[in-house]
Amino acid sequence: MSDRAFIVLYDGWCSVCTRGARRLTPFERAHPEKLALRDLRTHPELMEAHGIDPGEARRVMCAITSDGDVVKGMDAVRATARVVGRGWMISWTALPGIRWVVDRFYGWFARNRLRWFRTSDCPDGACSVED
Repeated sequence: MSDRAFIVLYDGWCSVCTRGARRLTPFERAHPEKLALRDLRTHPELMEAHGIDPGEARRVMCAITSDGDVVKGMDAVRATARVVGRGWMISWTALPGIRWVVDRFYGWFARNRLRWFRTSDCPDGACSVED
């Protein structure tokens, strides 16, 4: 296993993403060797180095494992939960049959989150997941 931290990329212009990152911040501060939170808008070099499409990173959660592998979508959520010691809480979402439903729900939620949670501090069009 690598000595690098698990990196969660989040969109600093998305209120849902920043809320999630704030919830992970205490763990990151206590265990910087295990978890690193990085705003994808200010760290494009991470996406480039790992072949992550910036548009995709704005549409779904992306993370980089300590071994340098990229996980996306609900798989990134599951991996993050494992890193912070809460994997048991959502492990059921990976069960056959359930996984398909949960992964599709995640995709639907990710596509629609800005419609429901866009804040007024979002720069004109900057929060679009389409750009």
